[in-house]
Amino acid sequence: RWVFEANPGFPQALGGRPFVDRYVYRVIPEQTTLLTELLTQNVDVYIAPPPDQAQRIIDDPNTELLRYPFRNYVFVGWNARRPQLSDPRVRRALTMGTDRQSIVDAILQGYGTVANSGVPPFHWAFDENVAEGVVYDPEGARALLEAAGWVDRDGDGVRENAEGADLAISVKYNNGNQQRQDIAEIMQAQLADIGVALQPQVVEWATLLQQINTPDLRDFDGVVMGWVVEFKLDDMDLFHSDRIDQPYAWSGTDNPDIDRLLEALSSTVDRDDAMELWAEYQQVVMDEQPYTFFYFPDRLDGISSRVKNVQMDARGEWVNIREWYIDPESR
Repeated sequence: RWVFEANPGFPQALGGRPFVDRYVYRVIPEQTTLLTELLTQNVDVYIAPPPDQAQRIIDDPNTELLRYPFRNYVFVGWNARRPQLSDPRVRRALTMGTDRQSIVDAILQGYGTVANSGVPPFHWAFDENVAEGVVYDPEGARALLEAAGWVDRDGDGVRENAEGADLAISVKYNNGNQQRQDIAEIMQAQLADIGVALQPQVVEWATLLQQINTPDLRDFDGVVMGWVVEFKLDDMDLFHSDRIDQPYAWSGTDNPDIDRLLEALSSTVDRDDAMELWAEYQQVVMDEQPYTFFYFPDRLDGISSRVKNVQMDARGEWVNIREWYIDPESR
């Protein structure tokens, strides 16, 4: 655990002394134990409970659930270096053939928003048109695959190219992450309906990072990952072709329009000008489909009702901790 003591000499101009005397941060790795500790009032703050615990916190008279948009998103990164994934029409079809809203409903129990780019919906650079971007459309996905030359030529339910190679891909995820496993398995079932043979593959975390981050290896077709953006958005390391041999260039994207826009965005200081560029950039990314963007999960936090004036938002859990206080009758 860590114990943070109040600083009585903290300058008044910067907010002055916090109300609470100390804040004790306890490390409790197991989420079921954390929920029990909150409900039995042994802890006052439970950071990021999973969605399946949310209703328990809501129903308890001594706790409340805080919910707010955050800066992370979950996606499947496609390795466009692989022949079966090199065509953006195929990558777009994989997204169109996946019912991402049903995944948000099932995995997050509705606590999240379908994503079509890495720009959070609350951010000033977010383009509202992106929300209507790539929708669930199995018939449209089948048409795209047909146009890209992938046809079920032998009637076995899996599409082949002109050389007879199956449209078969694996999607890796790290062990111990149930949500990412669920995503891969749901995709497997849904994409089978459009003639894609997708195989989920669990990998130990350190091994997975080596496989996807090592430039001369890139041993994956698709990978379920998460990413946290800063308020100053910058996708250079992810999608600019100059970074294609850097660790985070999982997709292998090499698109001149993406390069041009990322370079322009890095040097544009006027917000109005930048908003136009961001709108164009998000459209180009949707066309390129380096990722199947899944969702921006809502950030959830469980709070004891005895702790007052708690505010949390996309900046983090402790943005106003100096203003937290405990109801005197509950001390």
